[in-house]
Amino acid sequence: MGAVAARTDPQRAKRTRGPVGAKTSARQLVTGVEVVDAPEGREHQNRDLVGMVGTTAGILVMLALSIYAQGTTAGVTQDVQSITEDVRVVLVATVGVLRDLVTLVLPVVVLATLLLRRQFALTLQGLAAGLVGCGLAYVATWLIELTNYGPLIQGMSGGGKEQLEVAVAPLVALMAGLLTAVGPRSRRPVLSVAWNLLWVALAAWVLTGGSTLPAVAVTVLLGRLAGQALRYLVGVSTDRASGRGLVEGIRGAGLEPARIVRVRDISDPESPTVRLNVSAIRDGSYDPTKPPPVLDDAAVSDSTALALERHGGNRIYAVTTTDGRRWDAIVLDGDRQVLGMLQRTWRAMRLRGMDRRSVVSLRQAAERAALLTYAASAAGVRTPKLIGIGEAADSMMLIQEHPTGLRSIRDMRPAEISDAALRDAWVQLAHAHEAGLAHRSITADSILFGPGQGDDQNVWLIGWDNGDVASSELAGRLDLVQLVTVLALKVGPERAIAAARAVLPVTTLAALAPLIQPVAFPGDTRDEAKANKDVIDQTRQALTDLNPSETAAAPFQLVRFGWKTVLIATLAIIAIWVILATTTFDEIVEAVKSANPWWMAISFGLSLATYLGAAMTLKGFFPGRLSLWKAVLTQVAASFAALAAPGGVGPAALNLRLLYRQGAKTSLAVATVALTQVALFFVTILLLVGASLVTGNADLLSSLPSTAILIAVAILAVLALLLLIPKLRAWIWLRIGPTFAQVWPRLVWVLGRPRRLLYALAGTVIQTAGYVAAFWSALQAFDGTKGLSLVTVALIYLLGNSIGSAVPTPGGLGTVEAALTTGLRTAGIATGLAASAALLYRAITYWARVPLGWVAFNHLQKTGDL
Repeated sequence: MGAVAARTDPQRAKRTRGPVGAKTSARQLVTGVEVVDAPEGREHQNRDLVGMVGTTAGILVMLALSIYAQGTTAGVTQDVQSITEDVRVVLVATVGVLRDLVTLVLPVVVLATLLLRRQFALTLQGLAAGLVGCGLAYVATWLIELTNYGPLIQGMSGGGKEQLEVAVAPLVALMAGLLTAVGPRSRRPVLSVAWNLLWVALAAWVLTGGSTLPAVAVTVLLGRLAGQALRYLVGVSTDRASGRGLVEGIRGAGLEPARIVRVRDISDPESPTVRLNVSAIRDGSYDPTKPPPVLDDAAVSDSTALALERHGGNRIYAVTTTDGRRWDAIVLDGDRQVLGMLQRTWRAMRLRGMDRRSVVSLRQAAERAALLTYAASAAGVRTPKLIGIGEAADSMMLIQEHPTGLRSIRDMRPAEISDAALRDAWVQLAHAHEAGLAHRSITADSILFGPGQGDDQNVWLIGWDNGDVASSELAGRLDLVQLVTVLALKVGPERAIAAARAVLPVTTLAALAPLIQPVAFPGDTRDEAKANKDVIDQTRQALTDLNPSETAAAPFQLVRFGWKTVLIATLAIIAIWVILATTTFDEIVEAVKSANPWWMAISFGLSLATYLGAAMTLKGFFPGRLSLWKAVLTQVAASFAALAAPGGVGPAALNLRLLYRQGAKTSLAVATVALTQVALFFVTILLLVGASLVTGNADLLSSLPSTAILIAVAILAVLALLLLIPKLRAWIWLRIGPTFAQVWPRLVWVLGRPRRLLYALAGTVIQTAGYVAAFWSALQAFDGTKGLSLVTVALIYLLGNSIGSAVPTPGGLGTVEAALTTGLRTAGIATGLAASAALLYRAITYWARVPLGWVAFNHLQKTGDL
C-alpha cells in the first residue's frame, strides 16, 4: 500500500466493513469510502475521573447522614419498611432468592456474555473491579468497627443491630464494581437487566430490615468507586464514531463521502498521524529506509483545518465527496463533554461576565455550536458556513464548508499582515457584537487571514462553539480584550490599537485597560502572554493613554474568588464548626433572653457614629469638594454592599464610585481610597499596641503562658531574619509597592495641610472607637460579661475583627463572629455567653444596618451619586 490507498470495488469494500464504532485500522475502505484515521487505543476518560470524585463525595455524605441525620434516615427507612405483614412475608421469602441471583448468578451471566463476545480484556477488567469493590467493602466494615463510634455503627447497621457484616455486603459491592467496569448499561442489554435486578434486590433488602438506606448507598458507591477507578487507570475502548460510524454520520448530514482523512499537524512528533506512519512502517506497508510519507495532501493539512483542530481540540476530518468537493467535519465526542461542562461551570462561578450555560449533553453542545455558527453567518461575520449535522455512536459531527487559501495568525509573520486586514478583524467582531453575539474564546487559531495583499486581504473568525447569543456588555468587552491581546502579541500594541481606533470609539478602547488581565485570556493566549509580559504591559498602558483627559473606567475585578479564597474560607468554616461543636445552644438561648434591650439600643446608636467617622476620613483626604452628607450616605449604603463583598471591599468600591461621580480621575480616586484604608490600618495597629500596653499583666495578656509569649517573640525574630533575604524583600515590595506609589503623593499633600490631616485622623478614630463602644455596649447587655474592662474589650475587638475580616467572606460573615467568640473565651467568658455576645454584636452592627444601607443605596442611585 502506498501513501494513497488504491480503490477497490464496492463488493470488496462491503466485506471489510465492521460494526459501527468498531476499531478501525490506519486506513480502510468502508462501503467504497476511503477512511484515513489514527489507530485507536484505550483511553483514560475524564468522565471516569469526575465520577470517582463524585462517588467519593457521595460516600462521605452518606456516612455523615448516617451520623448527623440519623433520625431522618431512620425515619425514612421505617416508612419504607411500614408495609403489611403479608407483603413482608412474601419479601422475606423472595429476598433470599434475589440475593443468590444477584450475588452468584448474575456475575457469572455477565462474565459469560463477555467471554462469548471474545472480550477477554473487558472480562478481566470487570472481574478485577468486582474483587476490588469486594475488598473495599471489607475494609470499610473493618474501619467502621474500628472507630467504635455508636452513632456511625447504628446508622450503618440493619434492623437496629450492630452487625456491619450484614449492612455492608461485600458481594453487592462486587456486583456494582463489575457492572460499572464493563461499561454503561445502555451498551449491552445484559447490563441493563443486571442493574435492574440489583436495585430490586437492594430495595427488598431494606424493606425486610436487612439494611438501612445509608448502608445500601455506601455499599453500591464503594463498588462503583472500584469500577470507575479501574476504568480510568487501565483505560477503556472508545465509544467515539470511527470507520463506518464516521461514514454514516456524514451521510446523515446530507453528504456522500468518497474520502475521509483525519487532520493533524504532521510536524508535531506527538501527532497521531506521525504515529500512524510509524505503525504503517512496522506493518511493512512502507519502505523503512525512506522517510515516513505524508498521508495527508496539501488540501488536508492546510492552515485552516489545523487552526480548527488546535482551537477546539476536537477531531477534524477532511471530507471529499463524490463530486470532488472538500468539506471539514468537526467531530464532538461525548467523553469530552463532562470535563468541558465542569470547566465552563467553574469559570462561570469564578469569573464575572461568564454567563452560566446549561450545556450538559453532547447533543446540546452540538446544537449550541450550530446555533452560534448560523447566527454569526447571519450577522455578516465572515466564517465557514455550516452545511449539516450528523450523529454516530457517541459523537456528533458538524459539517461546514472549507475556505481555501486561509492562514491563521499563528502561522503568519507580522510583515505578512496588512493594516487593512487588522482593521477588518475588528470589523468582523463588531458585526457579531451588533447582533448580540459573543465569541468568548478568541485565540491566534480563531483568526484567519485571506491570501490577498493590502486592502484585498480579508479576515475570517472561526470557532464559535464556546460563544453566546444575547450576551452581556461585559462579555463583549472581554471579546475586545482577547482580540487586542492576540493582535498585540503578533504585530505589536501600536498597530493593534491603531487598527482598533479606526473601528471603535476611543472611550470604548480606553475602558478595556482595566480588563487586560491573564484571567480574561483563553489558555493559549494566557501562556503566550506570560512569556511576553512586556507586550501586555505596553498594551495596557497604551489603552490607558488613549483618553488621559477624561475619567477612565473604574478598576474591575474579574475574579470573584480564587483557590486561595476557597482554602481560607474552608479553614474558616472548620474553625466555626469547632466553636459551634463546643457551644451549648441552650446557654445561647438563655443568654439572649436575659439580654438588656436598652444596652442593645445603645450599641446600635453607637454603631451609627462609625458612618460619620468614615465619611470624615474620606472628606479629609480628598482634595476636591465633597459633601459630608453624601459621604455619610455612601458609608450607610456600604452596609448594604457588605452583603455581597468581603469586609472592606464594599465600602471601598462605593467610595471610588462616589469620587468618580464627583469628577475625580481614576488615579486620584484610587489614591484617596487607598489612603483612607492605610490610615485605618495604622490607627488600628496603634490602638492595638496601646491597648496591649495599658492592659499589661492584669487581663488578657496575663492569661497567656510564658511559653506562648516566647513563641511569639521567636516568630517575630524569624520574620525579621527572613526580611534580610533580598528576594523576599523584593517579593514583599512587589506586593505593597503599587499601593505605596498611589498613597505617597496624597500623603505628601495632606501632610502639608495639618488641619485636613487632623480632620481625617479624627474621623478614623471616631470610626474605630464607635465599633469598640458598640461592642462594649453589646457586652453590657449580658450580666456575665460586665467584668471586662473597656481596654480589654477594645483589644479583643480590634484583634478579633482584624483576623476575621482577613477571610474574604461577605462582610466577614462567620469569621468575625468566630474570632470575637474565641477572644472572649480567652478572657474567661463562658462559651455560650461569649457566642451570644458576639452574635448579638454582629446582629446589631451588620444585619440591623442592612435596611438602612438599602435605602441609602437606592437614594444615591436616584440622585446620580452612585
